[in-house]
Amino acid sequence: MAILAATILQGAKPLLNDPQGIMYPDTALLPLLSKAYRELQTRLSRSGMGVTKEVAERVPVNVGVASLGDGSGLPLGLLYPIEIREGARGAPQRDFRYLEERNWEPTSHPTTELQCWAWREEEIKLLPALTDRDLYIKFMKGLTPITDVNSNIQILNSELFLEARTAAIAAALLGENYSRAQNLNADAEQWYDVLIGGLVKRGQRMPVRRGRTRYRA
Repeated sequence: MAILAATILQGAKPLLNDPQGIMYPDTALLPLLSKAYRELQTRLSRSGMGVTKEVAERVPVNVGVASLGDGSGLPLGLLYPIEIREGARGAPQRDFRYLEERNWEPTSHPTTELQCWAWREEEIKLLPALTDRDLYIKFMKGLTPITDVNSNIQILNSELFLEARTAAIAAALLGENYSRAQNLNADAEQWYDVLIGGLVKRGQRMPVRRGRTRYRA
């Protein structure tokens, strides 16, 4: 039986010295659990565990848009982009051209094209275009995203990692308690090693696919 997101949140609160969820209610912790869940999928994928797949999707980008994020343009389930092509709105895909990937947000003067992109803080950063454009994004797609407390956690035996990592993010970003966040991250790493060990023992090995670095709190 799958574990629900509510169970992870309930386990994370005592780690924050807030078992009743007064300072850290579910509404505050749920997006942080979602982040921890995406992080875990990315790490397992890089370790050769088959929890992700490579897909591609066409996405419209309106004039002046400078970023695509969760709930604001990113394809559902995107863990990280691999490559991006662009074309005029409605143009056939054969006319699309590759965008240059950069390490930092684009800062050139806008033109009729998007020109380049960067993956930072779990958003695709763009140079705003002066015309409506379409992107063709190739990306790694993960499991069904966490949307509410009744969402299923589909990675077996991941509860202890997710509790500690969610609490660590909350301690850093919401509580600004960086020493607690550091200790909780160390706890999460311990449970990650246990999780990986269990997956390896069950023979769930697949070819490694390289990914790119992701933001950590």
